[in-house]
Amino acid sequence: MPSSQKDDTRQSGKEIFRLFQLDALFQEDRYYSVQDLTERLEVSVATLNRDLRRLRDNYRAPLEFSREHDGYHYTSHVYKLASVFVPEEEMPAYALVLKLFEMFQDTPLYRPLLNICETFESPVKTEVVDVNQTNFKSSHLPQKPWFETRIVMAKRQVDAVDEAVWTTILQALQSNTVLQFDYESVSTNQTSYGRTLEPWQMVFDREQWYLIGRTKSRDEPSQKVTRTFIVPRMKQLTLTREHFTLPDEKVWQVDKYAVGAFGALAGFDADCAEEAENYQFIFQGAALYFAKATFSAEQTVEPYTGTVPHKEGALLVTFKSNQAHAIIRDFFSYGADIIPLAPAHFVADWKNRVREMAEYLKDFS
Repeated sequence: MPSSQKDDTRQSGKEIFRLFQLDALFQEDRYYSVQDLTERLEVSVATLNRDLRRLRDNYRAPLEFSREHDGYHYTSHVYKLASVFVPEEEMPAYALVLKLFEMFQDTPLYRPLLNICETFESPVKTEVVDVNQTNFKSSHLPQKPWFETRIVMAKRQVDAVDEAVWTTILQALQSNTVLQFDYESVSTNQTSYGRTLEPWQMVFDREQWYLIGRTKSRDEPSQKVTRTFIVPRMKQLTLTREHFTLPDEKVWQVDKYAVGAFGALAGFDADCAEEAENYQFIFQGAALYFAKATFSAEQTVEPYTGTVPHKEGALLVTFKSNQAHAIIRDFFSYGADIIPLAPAHFVADWKNRVREMAEYLKDFS
């Protein structure tokens, strides 16, 4: 490559500063002649033309020359030159962030997340295919960068969330307004109509959005209970005229007061700390690698020496949590390689699940 072409792809601190000067001028929504710009920047016409070309071609500025006004201007009031430039060594992390955002492509979060990234300048760019889809590409590089194929993220599907649903929930959270909606049950797939909820907090957990709040008990309508709803299963959402007062933050701030590192599914109606219980498990076999994970701030891992039949090298894991449902979700799939020892009600629930599976499997014997 000729040296002149190489130099054209590089920018000194002075050149970058001039681009910011130009961008600031064009933000003023007026026309600047070549003479105006060369005098303000104190550069030659050749240097100005090179800077304008870089601003338009490299940074996709909506820059045009108007013959009528004999000057340059921005055709968009939205554009702003990136205020942060991503250095080469940080490019793999930046590219992975963009790929992570693909998870949210079916939610109203997707476009705002990309807009945030577009305030950074990088060889990794996004290309809008249509109003609903954005593809990632490398627009400034002669070939695909090594990290796009050598460092990848497994694709995980996030259930689509309708923009109207999203907007209604945000309005309810902002104004403490009771929601009314229809709900497709997770366990039966049957729809219940006219449900109401005092929405406390929306939580993203493992490729799913949840809305936590207080609702009327199905068994005792005069009483209210804390429930967690899966947002994509909430239909026909409307804001009622009823408002509510948030309870003490220890009741509703799952991210702050849930005890244990198991995500959003913390079940509680009162102070989390009072409801947290001591859990004990035997980890063995294929689950041994999982035993060293951090399940809670109060946690111990030691060799198991008890009387329950176990495999060689078994470990006793003890921790405190109030997230029974999420613990079941994370641990039960390991089968006999994770054995619960406490608390007693949790062990009983675990055993009932095993019995139900055994009864179901009789039909296949």
